Amino acid sequence: MTMAATTKHQLADWLMDHAAGRLRRRRPEWAEAMISENAALGADDERLRWSAGCALASYRAPGALEGLLYPAALAAGVVLMSAYQWSADESLRTVAVLSLIGVVLGAFKPRYAWISGLAIGLVVSATNSFETLSGLRPAYETHIHTLLHDARWTVLVAPALTAAIVGGHAGRMLRTGKSA
Repeated sequence: MTMAATTKHQLADWLMDHAAGRLRRRRPEWAEAMISENAALGADDERLRWSAGCALASYRAPGALEGLLYPAALAAGVVLMSAYQWSADESLRTVAVLSLIGVVLGAFKPRYAWISGLAIGLVVSATNSFETLSGLRPAYETHIHTLLHDARWTVLVAPALTAAIVGGHAGRMLRTGKSA
């Protein structure tokens, strides 16, 4: 079954608009060249292939994924901390893992160190609250949590914030090549 000509045309236009929109801010000359080349193509099949290639190129351009890396790293940090908290009891190792993730995220994106520290610091309390509200607990858990108990774990925001700020400072130093 083949795609209707109007559908191909609409899809090609949408892909070209998407590619050009992604490139306009960082690489405006690329966006204009792609649009000009697209306008010169005749058949819808050619335009669709060209537009799809342009859309792919817009994601492969230097710096194209820059805005997506930090959210992905933060999400991975929260997931890792949640998995660790789910499988381990609260201990000094929890603080060590929490601090390590905070330092790495802070160094990765110094500008967002506060967000990183806050997000990672709240994971233990949030995981415990999930256990309390859902009734789901890892096999090692035998005691009953209360929401008050869970809220006390927000104290871990302080070491997480500290770690993320230290990581942010280290990240800035690494980027500028200056020492404190």
